[in-house]
Amino acid sequence: MPTTLTSMEYNFDLGIEDQGSFVDRSRAFNVGDLLRKAARTNSDRVAVSEPSVTRTYAELDDRVNRLSNALLERGYRPNETTIGIISENRSEVVEVMYAGAKLGCLVPALNWRLEREELLHCIDLVEPDVLFVSERFADRRSWVEDGAESDPEFVFFDGTDDAGYESVLEERDASEPLPDQRIDPEQGLVVLYTSGTTGLPKGVVISHRTWIARAFKTITDFGLEKGDSQLAWPPMFHIVSADWIPTVTILGGTYYPVDGFDNEAVVDVLRENGSPIGWLVLLPGVIQRFLEYMDENDVSVDEFRECRNVGALVDLIDPKKVERVTERFDQPYKNSYGATENGNVLSGGNDIPIGVRPTDDELAKEESAYTDCKLIDEDWNEVGVGEKGELATRGPSLCSGYIENPEANEDEFDDGWFRTGDIFIKNEDGTYSFVNRRKYLIKSGGENIYPAEIETTLLTHEKIDDAVVVRVPDEKWGEVPRAVVGTEDPSAVSEDELMTLLRDEIASYKLPHYVDIVRPEDFPRSTTGKIVREEIEDWDVSSEERVREV
Repeated sequence: MPTTLTSMEYNFDLGIEDQGSFVDRSRAFNVGDLLRKAARTNSDRVAVSEPSVTRTYAELDDRVNRLSNALLERGYRPNETTIGIISENRSEVVEVMYAGAKLGCLVPALNWRLEREELLHCIDLVEPDVLFVSERFADRRSWVEDGAESDPEFVFFDGTDDAGYESVLEERDASEPLPDQRIDPEQGLVVLYTSGTTGLPKGVVISHRTWIARAFKTITDFGLEKGDSQLAWPPMFHIVSADWIPTVTILGGTYYPVDGFDNEAVVDVLRENGSPIGWLVLLPGVIQRFLEYMDENDVSVDEFRECRNVGALVDLIDPKKVERVTERFDQPYKNSYGATENGNVLSGGNDIPIGVRPTDDELAKEESAYTDCKLIDEDWNEVGVGEKGELATRGPSLCSGYIENPEANEDEFDDGWFRTGDIFIKNEDGTYSFVNRRKYLIKSGGENIYPAEIETTLLTHEKIDDAVVVRVPDEKWGEVPRAVVGTEDPSAVSEDELMTLLRDEIASYKLPHYVDIVRPEDFPRSTTGKIVREEIEDWDVSSEERVREV
């Protein structure tokens, strides 16, 4: 199993003869203990719920123990085994993750949306011993067998033979596996993958300690209470759903794995008579169609259970939609920022008030109570208030590093700090305002152009739902900006109209050289609904389409 970073050893003079550790760290509280305790203290509460499956904490723990013991019987060694998952959201994913936690295994949650070579790259990083796969992605078996460096065993969630998941669990011992198992809390548990916008995805190692820390940080920053639940529709290979597994277990709430943002399925969960949902995640790409579905089917939020937080990725969403969401749900829009490597780090409050169409002032973000932040230049030097700089963070929610990637670890981690790759400005009041991705600047004639500034201005237009700015190679300037906007009625918006809007708001050197008007569904999007600008860069463009003189 690949190695991860470990904590530093200390030797303070405590005035006693034996200066060894008072606590055997390998028996410190770990993620597996979260489920053990929940099964004891919340045994009859519902732990996971799907339309066809509901399991209490006692039942979940029972199945996790059966799976753990089955893996041991098959010869998989604790603290040495890697258990991969390729599956849509479902309760079995939770079970596999907790089995890995109890056995001290590494559990990579693989992104099933990746193309063949990308997925094989992610698999080769971790070299799984066993892969748990759903029927939907059964064809990935041939990818692995033909192209991966490892030769894992396959277990299919929907299988009925000996390789079927339920067959593996059947008649296995439900007693606690390895009750004296020693797991260092710094040991890697979950591997999630970055989006790979600057190359192949990187495997982010999250330790037992870090996953628990993220849970407590979420509870604090999102104002959660005992018994709160979570509607997990984003893929469980993403932190937006994965980090809520330990969070909900600590609270004794219910985890609802939903297979993508299916309007009807989401509404069904919200209509259930249950504890409050901690965070109704509304990402770009789902807001418009969810609001339309509610209108077309006369769905009222009065029918829903309480949602303590609503919204996500506010910097990437049309301010008009943010305003509509707050008015429809009669509560503020969550104003947070995070990354796979460090979880939510700017989520301390300052949410968008009801009925407000946010401007730069409202979009400023507060630090999480569990995170230290600063802005730096390329050489890690801190920049001053009011200056643009790359956000660097440190704190207990930070990952252990990238698996099998020493160059990235060297570049992006320094003395406990992680550089996020995102440019912010620190304001006088201590809040942070997002500017753009450091790794996606447009360098035009020696000037740095941040796409977000152009995109934000375009989104003020009443008929524009989405906007993205990409770079286009140019013989004279090196690179020039190209704006692509999305609207339900492309004929109602003209290029001249948009250029006039921009000329009134931004410097002339930042103006796009090309403007495309498309429908929202024409944008390529990631699993979280973000527009994938790298794919738009590949769209054809010709000099005849230029909208400004050079």
